[in-house]
Amino acid sequence: MEENKKANITLYAVITDFKRIKEILVTQFADVTAEVGNLTPDANGAETFVILFRDGTNLKLRINNNRKYVERHVAGMSNYFSQASCENQTLRQNVLDQIRMFTCVIGGSFELGDENRTNFIMNSMFAVAREISGLVLMPNMCLYDYAGKLVFSGEGLSDLDDYTPIAHTYLWADGETVDNPADLARRDHSLALLQQRGIPFLPNMPIVLTEEESKLRGPEEIARRLLAIFATCVTGEARAGGETWEESQKYIQRADEILGGQLVLSHEERAFLDKKEPRKSDLASFSWRYECCHVLMWALGILDELGYPGQSCDVAGMAKILWQIESLQEFLKSARPCTKSEVLDKADLILRYDWACVDAQVGNREYPAGLDGGVVYEWHRAFNWLIGVNDSL
Repeated sequence: MEENKKANITLYAVITDFKRIKEILVTQFADVTAEVGNLTPDANGAETFVILFRDGTNLKLRINNNRKYVERHVAGMSNYFSQASCENQTLRQNVLDQIRMFTCVIGGSFELGDENRTNFIMNSMFAVAREISGLVLMPNMCLYDYAGKLVFSGEGLSDLDDYTPIAHTYLWADGETVDNPADLARRDHSLALLQQRGIPFLPNMPIVLTEEESKLRGPEEIARRLLAIFATCVTGEARAGGETWEESQKYIQRADEILGGQLVLSHEERAFLDKKEPRKSDLASFSWRYECCHVLMWALGILDELGYPGQSCDVAGMAKILWQIESLQEFLKSARPCTKSEVLDKADLILRYDWACVDAQVGNREYPAGLDGGVVYEWHRAFNWLIGVNDSL
C-alpha cells in the first residue's frame, strides 16, 4: 500500500518562554486530541512530541530553541530571502530584520488525507503563530503572518505595504555560558564601548561565535570575494549613472583580469549582472555592498582602521586602491591580514550595534549614537561571512 504523503509546516517565533510553546500547541488541539506524548530531546537540541488525534492520525511536532541551531537556520533563511528582488526595499529590509530576530523554530508534520482535517490542522497552526508572535513558512518558501497574508516570498512578493518586525526585549538574554577568558574579555570590552557611547545593549546577549567555534577565512578567499563584490557594485553604479549594459561590462572584465580569468560570482550577482534593464531596487541594494568591501579590505589589512559605522565608506578611495591592482598575487603580497582575535573583536561589537539598530527601528526611534543602520547591517553580514557564520556573502 502506498504511504500517504506528508505535509510540513514551520513556525518561527521570537517567544522566549519556550515552555509555553508546547502548552499553546496542546491547548489549540485539545478538542480533537486523544493523547499527548512526552517531550523527547534529539541530537540537535530539539524537543519532539506527538499529538495523537481521536481519528487515529497524529501530528508530529519539533521545537528547537537551541541558539546555535536557530542562528545557522536563520542565516540560511536570511540568505535565501535577501536574494529576492523587491521594489519595496523598506519592506524587504524589515522582513530580513525579523528573520534575524527569530529565537525558535517549530516544525509540524502530518499525513495528508481528508481535506477538512488538513485545513483544520493548518488553520490551528496559524492560530498558534498568533499566540507566539510568529510567522509561518510554507514548503514553497513563502512566509505568512497568522492571518494568512503573504509577508514575503522568494520572488519578493508580499500582500503587505509595510511590515514592522516583532522583537522580544530579552532576545537571547539567557545565552549559553562562555568560559573562555578571551571571549569574556571581548564581550566586556564591547559592552564598555557601548556604555561609553550611550548605545543600548543586552548585558547577557551571547557572543556571535567563540574563538573555538569560529574559523577565519583565508586571505586569498577574502581577496577574491572582495573583487567580485566590488566589480558588481561598480557595474551597478555605472548602470545607475547611465552607462549601457555593454559599456558596463568592462568593470567585470577588469576584475576577471586581476584574478587571472578566475572571477567567481555568486548566483545573485550573476543574475543581477545579466539583466539588461535592472530594477532600481536592485541597483540600490547592490550599492550598499560597498560596505562589505570596506570590511573585507580592513580584514586584509589594506585599510588601517575600520572606523565607525555612522556614514558610508569612501568608495572613491576604495576604487583608487583596487583598480590599480595588477594581479591577485601582487595584491596578497601587500596585504597584512588581521588576526582571528582582531576580527572577532569587531564582529562582536558590530553584532551589538546591529541589535541596537534593530531595537531602535522596532521602537520607531532614531538610530543611537549616530549609527547608520544600513551600514551596520552590511558590516554585520560581512563579519558573519568572515568568521564562518554565513557561507555566502
